[in-house]
Amino acid sequence: GYAVEAVAALVEYLFDTLEVTRISAMLHPDNVASAQVLERTGFLFEGHTRSSYWVNDEVSDDLVYGMIRADWEAWRQRPAGPPEDVRLVELDTTNDRTAWRLQTHKSQERFVAPMPVSFADALFPEVIDGAPVAPWMRGIEADGEMVGFAMLALTTRHHPEPYLWRLLIDRLHQRRGIATRALALIAGECRAMGDETLLTSWEPGRGSPEPFYLSRGFAPTGRIVDGEIEGRLHLAGESPIAE
Repeated sequence: GYAVEAVAALVEYLFDTLEVTRISAMLHPDNVASAQVLERTGFLFEGHTRSSYWVNDEVSDDLVYGMIRADWEAWRQRPAGPPEDVRLVELDTTNDRTAWRLQTHKSQERFVAPMPVSFADALFPEVIDGAPVAPWMRGIEADGEMVGFAMLALTTRHHPEPYLWRLLIDRLHQRRGIATRALALIAGECRAMGDETLLTSWEPGRGSPEPFYLSRGFAPTGRIVDGEIEGRLHLAGESPIAE
């Protein structure tokens, strides 16, 4: 955690003491660790430049992060503790744009798709085992504020188990225990629909949600689906997910 503390202290010095207008940072696209440091101090991903950075005789792409004072203040003022109330809410014309604006950190997009992609997947469901999957979408509210999104592929005649297709928590509301409570609610919805298990899958790697799912009762099935590890949660009996 030293790098995060050091960057946070530098950002505070630049804004409060030197009163700069903007701070920018650039890094190699493969440097996930540095991207996570920037994201955990409030930087926003701003762009991807191609063949723009030279090291000796080699040229690479560059990722650009930036922060202005408003970004920094929003990051410092974000809720830090666990919310009193977490619930799943239906999406409609009153809240769909709010859900659309939910955003993970850029480095997490390899593990969970951005909201526009999720909406597109729901509108044009993938055909699996000869039939399109049946999407079930819900917003995740914490103390009345939309902070996340969940989507299942429901059980159908062609698909015998529900599949947790997406679970996304906005970058300003991560590390508050919301995902665990949302997962418990999703499991409860599946039990109410008569399901005994819940599938999901994850890509391994730095920043992967694998530890999250394993610690909450998902066990690998031994199958690799589109390069991702498939896991299954048994919904009957004692659940390791905190309600």
